[in-house]
Amino acid sequence: MTAQEGADRRAGLRPDVVARFLDPHSVAIVGVSTEVTEAYKAGGRAVLDHLGTYGYAGRVTVIHPTAVEVDGRPALRSLTLLPDVPDVVVVAVPAHRVRGVLEQCAAVGARQVLMLTAGFGDMGEEGERLEHSLLEYAREQGINVVGPNSTGLITVRTGLALSMTSVLTGGEPIPAGGLAIIAQSGAIGSTVVERAKVAGVGVSHVVSTGNQRDMDVPDFLAYFAGAPDVHTVAAYLESIRDGELLTRAVRELTRAGKRFIVYLGGRTSAGERAAASHTGKIVGRGQLELALLRALGATVVDDPDDLWVLGGADTGEPGGRFPRRWGMVAYSGGMAVLATEQLAAAGVTFPALSGATFARVKERAPSFAAALNPLDVGPGSMPNDFRHYLAAVADDPAVEAVCVPLPMGARGWNQSSVDDVLAVRESSRKPFVVLWYGGPALGPHIALLRAAGVLVAQTPSDLGRVVRALLGPAREPTQLVLSGTAVPSVLSGTATAGTAGGVVGGADALMLLASAGVDVCPMRVCADATSSVLKAAEEIGYPVVLKSGDAAVAHRTELGLVAVGLGSAPAVAAALSEMRGRWAADGPRPWIVQKMVSGGVELVLTVRDAGPLGVFGSFGLGGAAVEVLRDVESVPLPCDEPTLRRAASRLRTAELFEGFRGGEPVSFAWLATTLNGLGEVLRAHGLAEIEINPALVSARGGVVVDALLIASPVDLTSKKLRLELENDVHA
Repeated sequence: MTAQEGADRRAGLRPDVVARFLDPHSVAIVGVSTEVTEAYKAGGRAVLDHLGTYGYAGRVTVIHPTAVEVDGRPALRSLTLLPDVPDVVVVAVPAHRVRGVLEQCAAVGARQVLMLTAGFGDMGEEGERLEHSLLEYAREQGINVVGPNSTGLITVRTGLALSMTSVLTGGEPIPAGGLAIIAQSGAIGSTVVERAKVAGVGVSHVVSTGNQRDMDVPDFLAYFAGAPDVHTVAAYLESIRDGELLTRAVRELTRAGKRFIVYLGGRTSAGERAAASHTGKIVGRGQLELALLRALGATVVDDPDDLWVLGGADTGEPGGRFPRRWGMVAYSGGMAVLATEQLAAAGVTFPALSGATFARVKERAPSFAAALNPLDVGPGSMPNDFRHYLAAVADDPAVEAVCVPLPMGARGWNQSSVDDVLAVRESSRKPFVVLWYGGPALGPHIALLRAAGVLVAQTPSDLGRVVRALLGPAREPTQLVLSGTAVPSVLSGTATAGTAGGVVGGADALMLLASAGVDVCPMRVCADATSSVLKAAEEIGYPVVLKSGDAAVAHRTELGLVAVGLGSAPAVAAALSEMRGRWAADGPRPWIVQKMVSGGVELVLTVRDAGPLGVFGSFGLGGAAVEVLRDVESVPLPCDEPTLRRAASRLRTAELFEGFRGGEPVSFAWLATTLNGLGEVLRAHGLAEIEINPALVSARGGVVVDALLIASPVDLTSKKLRLELENDVHA
């Protein structure tokens, strides 16, 4: 995307343009075959057939070089012969003929083009150049383009089937409903729609964005936010072009009370090549896109099927966290075991039931010793008593959601199971999740539950996966630990001062951050003289840390250029002598003397410019092992405390942030202030990335111990960031 394209996209969302695409009164199709013997009709001919099959009531005109009629539809040689300007022009001609069609659109004032044609950016550099020139021309002429390489657009309620997807060809029609589906892959989008159709899940719209060089996912989200027939948007995404526009669109969707469910492809791609920071090696663009979606409250699924499974179910308020405290009632012990294992692994907890609940259970089953959760009431409860037990558990104040695991069914119990679930769900007003593990005979009964908005999983693994998506990767904090150790001790070996180009560390990095108001650990920067170092240590106060202050050394610990816990002048002098022997540096060697800080959790903090996606902050446990732990979460900046807490709860080491076994929790207020401040420094100085490793953070706040400034396009020394040696720098 060029800078100009980026500027154009940031001009705003275009729901009004989407409305003209999805609810047109007239359509012209350019590129329709007159052959009727094709086994599979593609392109414009498929669109023409589908419009007829689905009963689109608007005016449809075929543009064909020779025919005067195609399947009863009028045909003209050119768009310029139309008496009126069509609302949408469908382009399905070969790539080399698209420019001529766009010129005709410009001549008649047609402003909406759905481009099915492939063979552009998807076909290499030559195709990329052709696509760019066509889109540039369209932009100059004020023509809005969906595609190229789109499979089309569908509005189910009006029969607008401007799509060549085979989902529309034969078989049962797509049932109307409140789920809008957007896909950056036409093939996967079609598969999701087909599987939703077979399951009886209703769909409102289907959007294939194709190469999305103009009309993009946020434009459609903004439209669906205001569409009364849409309650949920499910999207298959492979990339996010513009983080700002997506943020605005999703927030509009959430304000409208609608849910956003996403499958994000490419999230597990390797980190960026030759990344200078620790975090850059383990957090690629896909992980930043995932962080943005989670910060916006999207439900991120791990299987494309879950787009329609969750999309067709009533799972509560959009952006709200699905409850974790569940009750379970089963009449099959084996099904209860299967469901409990999956739910517990997904993060569900089963609270103890109250005495009142126990009393209600005993009304029908005096032999029960206790009302346990999960509650196995046995097959003897069917069909007459199961609803009573289900209602007792659902009404327990400790239970926030209810799971009902059902077997294949016997003796005609399937319909009574459906009736019981729907009746108790209605009376309790709590979410219900059903695991119904069986064969095809269950299909009609599952369809009844889904039609009522009940979330149904058909295998135990489906249950676990869907619930993990609902709950997200967050973990319930328990009372846990504060590690309080300081920086690792000096390593053996001989140091070299080289590091990646465009990376500045040492005294320059810390002084820049301190001058910008970041909480840097109290320190002195000293010239390469023993007397200067000893004087600084006396002024700081023992114990101290001594380390290289050279801006060209990125990772001091690995090079043996850090000594910690130095409690006296002889210890400082000995460490200085030892490190001088390791350091093969030319010229004067600057040294940093820092106050030895203990307590708090050792964290790595990173801020990073991801271009149009936005600026992101990342955090996790720090120190030398950060690349081994690979336990880092990211948030878009600026951020607030609640967003950081949600992100921290997704870490494997989440308990360390909340206080472990009597330890202090981490100050999320300090984290938010520091990450936001680092983001301001990054923008102000044109940096690509800033890494803090480590920062020591406790309940009272934190301090930055070491830092890297990465990939600056300017010479940092030219901005006079290097202060005079011997100057005091206090945090």
